[in-house]
Formats: sequence, structure tokens, C-alpha cells
Amino acid sequence: MNLKKQFVRIKNWVILTAKSVAFEIKRDALLIVFGFVHTVANAQNVGVGGLNTATTDIKAYVDPVQKLIYAIAAVVAIVGAFSIFFKMQNGDQDVKKSIMMIVGGCIALVTMATVLPKFFGL
Repeated sequence: MNLKKQFVRIKNWVILTAKSVAFEIKRDALLIVFGFVHTVANAQNVGVGGLNTATTDIKAYVDPVQKLIYAIAAVVAIVGAFSIFFKMQNGDQDVKKSIMMIVGGCIALVTMATVLPKFFGL
């Protein structure tokens, strides 16, 4: 009889403990969900400000970068012209290949500089 009472007490204690643990888990889960929603809402507000700042910074840098790429294309063209001239004077066989590579590089650089503002939506 004594053993049966102890078992019933232990069983009731386990049931009460399980119910309280389940309640605490539900409460903690609810707090986590609310915390996550709050964090996402704040991140969106901060993110929009950060994106606007990044957009204005990129707009400020597009024109100087575009001019820099044009300058690099001009240097490549001048150095390539001298290189081709010296190859032609020495009678090298790969002059056509060098011309194609240098012209292709210059066209690629000029195209990149032209498309750069359109790539960023300016």
C-alpha cells in the first residue's frame, strides 16, 4: 500500500513536471518567434538605409572608375601598338595574333566602361 501511494505521488509529480516543462517550452518558443520577427523587422529598416547609402556611394564612384577604365584601354592600345610595331620590324610570325589580342582587349575594356553605368542602373 505504501509503495502504491509513492508510485501515485511520483506519477503525479512527473505529470505536473511534464506539463510545466511543456508550458515553458511553448513560452520559450513563442519568445523566440517574437524575437526573430522583431530582429527581421529591424534588419529590414537598417538594411534599407544601408542599401541607400551603398547606392549613393556607387553612384559617386561610377564616373571616376569609368574614366580609369578608358585610360587603361588607352595605355593598352599604345603599348600594344609599340609591341606590334617591334614585332613587325623583327619579322615575327605571330603579328596577326598579337593584333587580334590587343584589339580584343581594348574593345573589351571600352565595352566594360560603357556598360558600367547601365549595370548599376544609372
